[in-house]
Amino acid sequence: MAALPFIMLRLGIVDFDSSHCIEFTRRFNARGVTQDQCVAGARVILGWPGDSTVAPQRIPGFEQQMVECGVELVASPLAMLGKIDGVLILSLGGEVHLERARPFLEAGLPTYIDKPFTCTQSDARTLVNLATQHNSTLFATSALRYSDDVDQFAAISRRAGATLGAVVHGPGHQHPSNPGLLHYGIHAVEVLYTLMGTGCAWLHSCHTEHAEVVTGQWSDGRTGTIRVARRGDTRYGFQAFCEQGIVQRPVSTRFAYRNLCREMVTSFQSGRPAVNPSTTLEILSFITAAFRSQQAHGARVELEFVD
Repeated sequence: MAALPFIMLRLGIVDFDSSHCIEFTRRFNARGVTQDQCVAGARVILGWPGDSTVAPQRIPGFEQQMVECGVELVASPLAMLGKIDGVLILSLGGEVHLERARPFLEAGLPTYIDKPFTCTQSDARTLVNLATQHNSTLFATSALRYSDDVDQFAAISRRAGATLGAVVHGPGHQHPSNPGLLHYGIHAVEVLYTLMGTGCAWLHSCHTEHAEVVTGQWSDGRTGTIRVARRGDTRYGFQAFCEQGIVQRPVSTRFAYRNLCREMVTSFQSGRPAVNPSTTLEILSFITAAFRSQQAHGARVELEFVD
């Protein structure tokens, strides 16, 4: 495959209530990180601090750090149009992502949306339809998908054989703006889907104050489970059950941001989203179904009936 031509992408960032605004910017702009964390091919030049229902108190501090990284602040997201080659929507609350992303998708700009993609299936489908209508590159994912430990599983599985099932664990802290697993549990769900692929048919949730366990059955008979904790050790890790072995790994976040930023550059340059929107829609269906199962005291919920 021929190498992509080098293009220095000009990026804009919308909303500063997540640490991702400064973490991504440091890697693109080579400020305050070691050389092995820097990502070539893009630079964050514009940013809109925005507002927040999740963590408004974090915005002023991140705003100052963004300016120190050479980012020019704008009075509104629309002020970025015509001046950037791609945008990162980094709002902590998924309920604003459709509103934030719409003008950029309608302008045909490549768009990355941080987790959670949205809080509803209708918003998610609208975003995907907008991207299709305006030929805009759109993708959303957790950085955990690109942890070195998860990425290396592909090579390991070639020796261990097909993945028959998996268990993923991690933190499950919650926030009312991102119901159920949307806030932190989504990281474990993303890892599970990276290991298992799409095709979950139904699931059920076992939920307590301190933890939640969700087990899904895939249409081919495989099973996948996540366990997210809100008490005790909440480190990430997974166990994959393969044809010829069991693979167990902790999941480090050390290079997850760097690797995700590289995927942004590749996706924006090539026009091919790093994560297929159909995968993102199913992940949202999984999380919505898990929340319904939790509310129904662990009842089985079919993904195909999720709105």
